[in-house]
Amino acid sequence: MGMEKMGWIFLALFLILLIWAIWRREMCKSKIRHMGREEKQKLLSDLTAPFGFLYEPGQDIFVSRRNAWQRKEGYEALFDNLSPNFNMIMDVFPVYFDYRDKTWLIEFWKGQYGINTGAEVGVYHANRLIPKNQRKWVHYNAVSDEEMPLIGICLEKRGQKLFTLKKYHWWLAAFRMGMFSQPKELFMYVTITFSDIAAAEAFEQGLKEAGCLRWQYRVRGRRVMVTLDRSCGTLLKSNKFAALHRSLVQCINRFYCRLYQIATHPFKRTEDRMLFLYEQLPWCFQHMLRLHSFGRKVRVKK
Repeated sequence: MGMEKMGWIFLALFLILLIWAIWRREMCKSKIRHMGREEKQKLLSDLTAPFGFLYEPGQDIFVSRRNAWQRKEGYEALFDNLSPNFNMIMDVFPVYFDYRDKTWLIEFWKGQYGINTGAEVGVYHANRLIPKNQRKWVHYNAVSDEEMPLIGICLEKRGQKLFTLKKYHWWLAAFRMGMFSQPKELFMYVTITFSDIAAAEAFEQGLKEAGCLRWQYRVRGRRVMVTLDRSCGTLLKSNKFAALHRSLVQCINRFYCRLYQIATHPFKRTEDRMLFLYEQLPWCFQHMLRLHSFGRKVRVKK
């Protein structure tokens, strides 16, 4: 009789929790629906700023900020090797070249970042010339404001344009939240306009050394245009175990994309979905925006 009574108590508690969860979900829906669009967009940009991003409503994407905290971290090849451990399955194409007594690194990324499809171009350099056999073992710093080139990105998936960007930047990146893609499905078109012709010529030499095919780039004075697809010579190579790991991570990413869509139903636009998620599960909201943070904690005040 005592066990039966305990069973009824647990059932009653479960029903109370269920009713509370449904009520809270409906209240969150109502709150989002009663917010103006400009208010939502501003709030979302304010919430994502500590993560190094802002929301661009015109293309429904998250874009990297020029003053993002990632700028202080710089970059190195080790980060690419660690990326699958943080649910980032990307094609990467690093280009090293020497210019003005420094070794530079311009790196391209495209692929799946957790539940985000995205692309990036990062511009870094060391404080000295690095021997070619040591370039992959050196930490590179983000370039200064004066050294930033004009970068343009266009990302397509199976012939459909996802977004275009063009800015002076040290790390131009954009992500489409809730979209799942295999890196091989993505085509990335990049234009980089350097400060002078010498920099463009040095970068061209770096492209050749990196294995970029002649049809994949064009040089017009200070401007270099690069096409990145699945055939790029130095995209991440992997052994069978690494390939299996990447496939497993992609299965998880696909599941999370679907879960995100279900959890934020019936909203369709990212601003509504993300704010709805923030109201219900702030920890989940924060986790989804830790792109290229490699586990670093970023807190947002409620």
